Amino acid sequence: MGREMRRRAPACKQWRVGARCANPAPIQKGVGVARVSISAVWDRTTEFLGERSGAVLAIAGPAIAGCLFAQQLTQKLLEEQPVANSVVSILLQLPLLWAQLQVMALAIDPSVTPAEAVQRASNRMPATLLLWLVLLAVVAAAMIPAGVLLAASGVPIERVAALGPNADPQAVAALIPQGAVPFLLATLFYLGVVAIALLVLFLRWTLIYVVGLVEALALPALRRSWRLTRRMTLPLLGVSLLYGLVTLVATLAAQTVVGAVLALIFGRSDGFGIAAIGAALATACVAAAMTVIAASFIAKFYLAARRAEDLG
Repeated sequence: MGREMRRRAPACKQWRVGARCANPAPIQKGVGVARVSISAVWDRTTEFLGERSGAVLAIAGPAIAGCLFAQQLTQKLLEEQPVANSVVSILLQLPLLWAQLQVMALAIDPSVTPAEAVQRASNRMPATLLLWLVLLAVVAAAMIPAGVLLAASGVPIERVAALGPNADPQAVAALIPQGAVPFLLATLFYLGVVAIALLVLFLRWTLIYVVGLVEALALPALRRSWRLTRRMTLPLLGVSLLYGLVTLVATLAAQTVVGAVLALIFGRSDGFGIAAIGAALATACVAAAMTVIAASFIAKFYLAARRAEDLG
């Protein structure tokens, strides 16, 4: 009975006594099940961003934009060193994740101050880092069979990679042994299956970070997120596709427009000039805004999912 009462307690009471939760989104009631309304969650998200934009900009906005700008610079500076580029990009995810936790803390409880949001995000960062490493390990483990198949095919991966992204197809074909085709087809099929499986898995694990933040969970947050997103895979997929499309269009537009204007003013340079830096900064700012929106939406979705769970 005690465990059931804790499970159905309001989310914010896990933080401190008397905490006031933000208004959750309305719930759609179906036959025997309450479902989260995506449109209502979006309404709550826009309300939060309108009411607390100052707090978000004060703490998380600069950190997110700075991390994304650093990623843009890293990609250009380490373009010829893919391993170092990947390592730096992965490490930059940590402060970015910390900033997203701050946004979630603000979105969950309207009484939280910016200083309290930073403190709560910092307190839950070790558990969040553990969850992040688990996700990284899942992806790495899923890629092992593909690597085994490629190794068995006999394709000289290093020589193919040395040809570059714009390699001549005939030059690539000349490096592929005759008996490698079945292994390559098997690799493509496996990667397709794994891509679908990982997509579903990560959609169901959308709430792991906010669950870890609010309910003070570490690895059990994986199971908790899976339960809260039950029957919501397709709606979450639709939201993710729309978000990805809008983000892609917005970042490309910012990069193209700002880059073109700065190139006209300062001239184009083959290296790392003012136009390239300005375009990278504009892209980072747009991506930061989209990241804040995503973190806010996830927090509001969590509140709605908790309410749907309580209604049964």
